Amino acid sequence: MRAALFLPLAFLLAACGAAPRVEFADASITLPDDPGDLPEGPGRDSVIENCTACHSPSTMLQQPKISREKWEATVKKMVTLYKAPVDEKAVPQIVDYLLAAQAGEGDVSRETPR
Repeated sequence: MRAALFLPLAFLLAACGAAPRVEFADASITLPDDPGDLPEGPGRDSVIENCTACHSPSTMLQQPKISREKWEATVKKMVTLYKAPVDEKAVPQIVDYLLAAQAGEGDVSRETPR
């Protein structure tokens, strides 16, 4: 009985052979330039103090155009769902800045991706 169990297992192991050879190649990627700073504008300091711990300038400035209500809901989601340490008093300035960035108002500008 033992031989009956041993022989199929031995054949199975013999059929496996050696493990396949795996080679790793070096790879590199080039990341796009990320502006080091946010453009000047009202509310910029609030955005820097509350948002840049998690978001890069390009992440914030390349968002789709949305309404004030949706920006407010987005900031609220960052606080409630992701536990972002956002000062509640800064939310209006953050939203104003992001809306101005979307509209290209004043010194706050945004390049349109091509």
